[in-house]
Amino acid sequence: MEQVHNPPKFRGMSHQLMFFVSIIACALLIYKSSNPNETVATLVYSLGLLSMFGFSALYHRTKTTIKIKKRLQKLDHSGIFLMIAGTFTPICLLALPNENRLMLLIIIWCVAFVGIIQSIFFSKTHRLIRALIYLIAGWVALPFMPMLVASLDLNQLVLVIAGGIIYSLGAIGYGFKVPKLVPMTFGFHEFFHLLVIIAASLHFIVIYGLL
Repeated sequence: MEQVHNPPKFRGMSHQLMFFVSIIACALLIYKSSNPNETVATLVYSLGLLSMFGFSALYHRTKTTIKIKKRLQKLDHSGIFLMIAGTFTPICLLALPNENRLMLLIIIWCVAFVGIIQSIFFSKTHRLIRALIYLIAGWVALPFMPMLVASLDLNQLVLVIAGGIIYSLGAIGYGFKVPKLVPMTFGFHEFFHLLVIIAASLHFIVIYGLL
């Protein structure tokens, strides 16, 4: 397993740092929330954000047995789906009309649940298939795009789409193990982590602006 045997020097460091940064960022969101709807939205988002960076850091930075490492890997992969659904939640609750938000929330959380089940019980799924599942989960809201266009201002819409594209590029790079860069220091996986940080930051800006 690549993560167990001689991982690149910086494997997981960026997400370890972002976990602690996210604690502060999430606290700001929760503090800024002014009603129960906003509080629920920011709490769910915070859970997703902290799960993704926390599980990733725990998996990639912990030196332990292969058995425990495999369990941590399942958490790491599950955290991605929690982050995807967690990011959609405040956008649905704070931007979309009442008649549409529930439908999208149900869809995205069902997809996330399926992804988590796959991560835990079918963890040997091929990397490319996992990447495809990430892409499907991330773009499942595409049919709701007209409503997002009507509900978000131009800057927010651009940031949401840009974040989605950057996440997608990261998933594709993860699936095909590109770019190679400096394999033993900063490889394709580190590049994937960097794109995740950039995309998550763009979506954080949108959610902060919705409060």
